[in-house]
Amino acid sequence: MEETFRKDLTHLSWDEVYARQMKRAPLVGEWMDSLQLKAGDQVLEIGAGPGYVSLVLADRVGAGGGVYAVDRSPEALAHLERLQKERGISHIHRLVADAATLEPAGLPVGSALITMVLHHAEDPAGILDNVARLLLPGALVVVAEFHPEGPGDGPGPPQAHRLRPEQVQAWGKGAGFLVRSFHRQTPEHYMVLFQLDV
Repeated sequence: MEETFRKDLTHLSWDEVYARQMKRAPLVGEWMDSLQLKAGDQVLEIGAGPGYVSLVLADRVGAGGGVYAVDRSPEALAHLERLQKERGISHIHRLVADAATLEPAGLPVGSALITMVLHHAEDPAGILDNVARLLLPGALVVVAEFHPEGPGDGPGPPQAHRLRPEQVQAWGKGAGFLVRSFHRQTPEHYMVLFQLDV
């Protein structure tokens, strides 16, 4: 019998979640390249969790750039804070917030990453709607998720809890994004590159 899927990940420690994030390392380079991230850029990461991808982003944008790591869990971001201190990284800005209601408050971000997050959210469409408010016109956004037709042989949600790419694209269009590209990164993962309409 299939175990009940827990969207909030309360059955895992943050070290375990971080280990899961590390397994997606082969995907991250393409996400950053698609966002055209370079030294000095400011990027928003939605659902940063314990911070593996935030740290990779911080390396890409360098000390002259900034990573705004958003997560609803103070404990997850405390895990990231500890890693930052250990590594002497000060240009990741941690924000404990619900991404569907986070206020813009002048965030100077030109792109966003929303990866393996929407299937955990209570209001995935609301997250995309709100991210559109947080970004400048023309900004690029990568959304990556687990494909419903993937093999399901690794960490990730059961197929019944996976989001169809057509649904994600429809939510994005409803939020004011244009679909720039879509493809399967692996049999298990897909990514959509959105651009905020100008």
